Amino acid sequence: MATPVTIIIPAFNQLDYCKLCIDSIQRNATYPYKLVLVDNGSTDGVSEYFDSVPGAIVVHSEENLGFAGGVNLGLAHAEGHAILLNSDTIVTPGWIERLVNALEADDAVGMVGPVTNYASGPQYLEGIEIESFKAIDPFAEERASTHAGQTLDVKGLVGFCLVIRDAVLEKVGAFDERFGIGNFEDDDYSRRVREAGYTMRVVQDCFIFHFGHRTFQGMGIVGDAWETLMESNAQVYSEKWDEPLAERYAQLKAAAALHREAIACTESADWAGALAKLLACLQKDPTYHHAHNDLGAVLWELGEHEKAYASFARAVRLFPTYEAARNNLRDAAEALGRVDDAAKILCGGGA
Repeated sequence: MATPVTIIIPAFNQLDYCKLCIDSIQRNATYPYKLVLVDNGSTDGVSEYFDSVPGAIVVHSEENLGFAGGVNLGLAHAEGHAILLNSDTIVTPGWIERLVNALEADDAVGMVGPVTNYASGPQYLEGIEIESFKAIDPFAEERASTHAGQTLDVKGLVGFCLVIRDAVLEKVGAFDERFGIGNFEDDDYSRRVREAGYTMRVVQDCFIFHFGHRTFQGMGIVGDAWETLMESNAQVYSEKWDEPLAERYAQLKAAAALHREAIACTESADWAGALAKLLACLQKDPTYHHAHNDLGAVLWELGEHEKAYASFARAVRLFPTYEAARNNLRDAAEALGRVDDAAKILCGGGA
């Protein structure tokens, strides 16, 4: 008999993304699961929507407890393995089976996670572009075919989609709520899983689409506010484990420094220098939407108009309300005769 799984989705607002996520779970329900929805103090209709989802256990919090706090409310209702899932994800056919199979293939594996279009580290698939929602499942199925049964051992996993073994939950316990709204609680939990003697794996044949940072963006935690939050929580992690700033934060800081250097190059019309700095920046942080937009501007100056259009589109997909990127995409689309294509991206019709 298969071990039960409990899917836990904490959410603060972002109703449309919650609907997309839960619809994808229901559409791909080929493995039995228990669904726990945590309304983390939402004010935009998420609370009422969660209450309307058939068969779901709904937990309401009067305030936003952050990712760790919301997850912990859900974990109180978990049976078997726990799947922590961000509300801005879209799951794909066979996702639970692939993740659970990889988890249970070896008793030493404590957590597994999928590959995705938006994450840091080895779970990120570089160079893919999902042009529409309809393209997500076919891409996932092709990925499952070409990477069937493949996994990668890693030191840590990103919290957008985590499967935690039932025995690990009993041994390691709840998430650390000192990380507040979010960031580094997944690094911390990964560290605790390692300390408990377990390994972690990326499941290469399971692709989950991730919009990325939609809750933070909805709360206005972008730009300097985002960097401040990252720095604060990196410090919490470092003090807890008595070690230098976490590797992931160091990578992001390096990316930000390269981005500033690229801007300086553009101010002196050093387009080649700016291009090199921006490409190096995006190697360290592929989700840096400002860098994608600025890369588009540099590529346009260098006459690489189609590549520039693609960079502007990527920036908009990463951050749909980023006005500079939206304006650049509109201008590029008009110049290239791609107004209809751009309109789909700008109105969210493209994934």
